[in-house]
Amino acid sequence: MRTLLSRRIQGDRRAMGSFESGVNPAQTELESTAAEVQAPVALKASGSRARSQSWAILLAAGVVAGLVAWVAGELTHGFFRPRRYSVEVMGMKSMQPSRESQKAADIANSTLTSAILGSATAFMMALAGGLIVRSPLRGAMVGVVAQAFGAAAGAASAFVLIPIFFRQLVPDSNDLLTPILIHGGIWMAIGVVGGMAFVAGRNTWRELPLAVLSACVGAFIASISFHVLSGMLFPHISSLEPVGSSTVIRLLATFLVTVLVAIGIAKGTLNRLPHPGQSKPAH
Repeated sequence: MRTLLSRRIQGDRRAMGSFESGVNPAQTELESTAAEVQAPVALKASGSRARSQSWAILLAAGVVAGLVAWVAGELTHGFFRPRRYSVEVMGMKSMQPSRESQKAADIANSTLTSAILGSATAFMMALAGGLIVRSPLRGAMVGVVAQAFGAAAGAASAFVLIPIFFRQLVPDSNDLLTPILIHGGIWMAIGVVGGMAFVAGRNTWRELPLAVLSACVGAFIASISFHVLSGMLFPHISSLEPVGSSTVIRLLATFLVTVLVAIGIAKGTLNRLPHPGQSKPAH
């Protein structure tokens, strides 16, 4: 009985202390509940999705872009063929490409492949931006325009950098720096357009520098990862080529670019979005 009375007195003292300090326990609990209820309402009012949903949309866009680019690349692989010349060896004539004609064909095929990759990446990043702000029509419309810029960026960068690839690359499998830098340059150009397309689809232009920078970082990490992983997983297949000679190598390269560009954009632009149980941060 005495113990029960003591606990009752202590509870009354804590309650009196709370009221004396100006803190109402019931009011505090109501404010906490209201904040939890207002978080999803604020997200809906701003038109933006929660961070986890936005991440999922961007990652899915990266996967779809990789799939589309890879399928289209396989359908057009070897589209440009080298010019063949008559060659006589030991009295036998055959038609063989010259070194220059093979080089020209490789540059053209690499340019086409990079254009396809840039187009698919730009369109899907723009669509992802529109989906995040619940405006898929805007994202698709921006994507139609962005894919032209993505194709141009991929084609132009490949056309400029691939000839350097032929001049600088030595027939030594230990020379990884040159192909990393050249593939990284091409993929970073694609990443720039992808970041811009995402910002345009989401209509948040103040995030443009972060989106572009983070997309470039993701693209360069893709180049490093591609050459390291391909050397570890497929040592019998050469990755030191402008366009991979193996379907597996081309698949790995394509998905690394699109997915890591998407992850880079997400890391750079989605950190300010609240989780479903958090209130939206003040700007």
